[in-house]
Amino acid sequence: MARRAGRPTWLALCFTGCFVVLAVLVATGVTDSLDTRAIRLLRPNDAWDVTQVRWSPWISRLEPERMYGLLAATALAASAWRRSSGPAVFAAALAGVSVVLTLVTKLALERPDPHGYVTGSGGSYPSGHLVAVVVCLAGCLLLVWPRVRWWAWSPVAIAAALMTVAMLVSAAHWPTDVLGGVFLSLAVVSAASGLRLRQRAFGRAPRNASSRGATTSAS
Repeated sequence: MARRAGRPTWLALCFTGCFVVLAVLVATGVTDSLDTRAIRLLRPNDAWDVTQVRWSPWISRLEPERMYGLLAATALAASAWRRSSGPAVFAAALAGVSVVLTLVTKLALERPDPHGYVTGSGGSYPSGHLVAVVVCLAGCLLLVWPRVRWWAWSPVAIAAALMTVAMLVSAAHWPTDVLGGVFLSLAVVSAASGLRLRQRAFGRAPRNASSRGATTSAS
């Protein structure tokens, strides 16, 4: 159990470190030249052609409102099936943490997007669309299966890839915005996968709590 609990923690710390380092590089302008070259390569004339028409609809198809709605629906269905508020509480915590961390970083950096705009909800780093896709789809998996098999993560990877391509060819985000969204979402998901709150979502009591109860009853 100690090893299983330790792996999500170490993964979360690793992805958090990558996210923070990348945020510092973005804030200091170190990545600006690479980002600019990448966007110019993807959209050399800033024109809206067949590529953008083909890929850009995925931004709205996988928009955050739909992703968080899917997570909420999955959590409510799981709560009704298990007759427990645990799944709903876990989903609310997962969504809340991801939204707060994303908005705080956006407001702190206020990075303009490739078109020079900064929205009222903050800057371009990290990509909130990418965070929503990964966190919500991964959250659904964590709610449905106690142990998620490796192949079950493929829809998350495919959806994240579709969103990434759509945002980059549409110049909606810089490449480092997308990478930052990946780091942040993986940090949140990794941390959430090892929480006791997730165990309660499946009606399981934490191991130390059950052992204390057994000791008390035995005495």
